[in-house]
Amino acid sequence: MGLCELAVRPPWQSHGIGARLHTALLTAIAPQWSSLLALPANQRGQDLYTRLGYRYAGPYRNTPGGPEFDLLLLHVTSPDTAAQGEAAS
Repeated sequence: MGLCELAVRPPWQSHGIGARLHTALLTAIAPQWSSLLALPANQRGQDLYTRLGYRYAGPYRNTPGGPEFDLLLLHVTSPDTAAQGEAAS
């Protein structure tokens, strides 16, 4: 599953909403893997993705000369994996 554009508006951040949305998506889709692109400078996002269990896989560019993103991967081994991030939030 490639996760694209899951965002929570700033006034609603740090309330566990992003983690709950992520868990609901993984539970509904039940993928073996989830991937996403994150801007390296987005520390709050990076922290959330780490709590959710994502690991850095390498740099990624959509186009030559375009911005560099961090490619993050999550191996989803069970429904419990989907809930890890929610429990950590």
